[in-house]
Amino acid sequence: MRIEQLFKDIYTKLRVDKSYRTRAFVIGALLVLALPGIWAYNLYQAVGDGPNVLIAIPVGSTGVSIGRQLQSEGIIKSAEAFAIFVRIKGLGSKLKAGTYDFAPSMSVTDILNKLTTGAVVNLNIRVTIPEGLTLSGTGLVFEKRGLFTKDAFLAAANNVELPYGYLKAIPATVGNRIEGYLFPDTYEFAPDVTPEQVIRIMAARFNNLMPARYEQSAVKERYSLHQVVTMASIVEKEAVKQDERARIAGVFYSRLHIGMQLESCATVQYLLGTPRKLYLVDLEIQSPYNTYRNPGLPPGPVANAGLASFEAALNPEDTDFLFFYAKSDGSHIFSKTYEQHLQAIQSQQGR
Repeated sequence: MRIEQLFKDIYTKLRVDKSYRTRAFVIGALLVLALPGIWAYNLYQAVGDGPNVLIAIPVGSTGVSIGRQLQSEGIIKSAEAFAIFVRIKGLGSKLKAGTYDFAPSMSVTDILNKLTTGAVVNLNIRVTIPEGLTLSGTGLVFEKRGLFTKDAFLAAANNVELPYGYLKAIPATVGNRIEGYLFPDTYEFAPDVTPEQVIRIMAARFNNLMPARYEQSAVKERYSLHQVVTMASIVEKEAVKQDERARIAGVFYSRLHIGMQLESCATVQYLLGTPRKLYLVDLEIQSPYNTYRNPGLPPGPVANAGLASFEAALNPEDTDFLFFYAKSDGSHIFSKTYEQHLQAIQSQQGR
């Protein structure tokens, strides 16, 4: 029963029953004493229905300042009552900063439970960088997620300073020294993250994973870290089937060992900038990245390789195969001689 209705009932009873006055006086006195408590209790109850509101609580906020924020957003009825409750409960030192999701349907107790346990909202943006992207492709992912433009990312990639000595050994002919050194993975970034911060985070992930693996591998005796990173990037672009990565790496290493050109389409695609079908004229392009014309590895990586391709480059299959040809399902036919390679090509034509 509402308090207003209770008073109306008492008033009506007094008009018709004078013997009721004594009891009514006692009841009235009790109500007067109880009203402040009822009023205070009402202040701590939920406001009611309404949309949820994200509220950022700054570091160092007090019960008073938080109460004012909550009241101004329509989450609580009284900032003063909120502050008093915080003080009575001794929760002032337990209030945690952060961004919270509050609803008008929450009681003060519910709100304080969130504030003291730090049940903040995660506003970070999750971004997945797939294996095999170039710096340009990576920048486009961030642009599509609304963090910053591809051009801003590429500009940062050209200018950012990174504290890794192995980057200083990269040849000057490499277009961008960090191509291949930003590890593809799933990351969480703050909405206001900068391109420089992203690059440092991704480069640090690479540094935590790859150099140590390289130091423990047998290929270290023959190839530099940069050469292995370059090989891994080629494997990443050439391989489709997981179980073929080590064999493809073995084919390319075998070619290097006998002075044979790599003839990797992936390197030509990289110098063209935009993936497309290759023509014979493309294989004649004058560029150090054209492994159809130049012996050895290209100057640098042609993509950011994933962990599986790095493992293949570090642990290649010991093989006599020197050729491979792609089938329609992404797998390859491997051949030891050029004649066998031609037969493999003929077997797949027209399929």
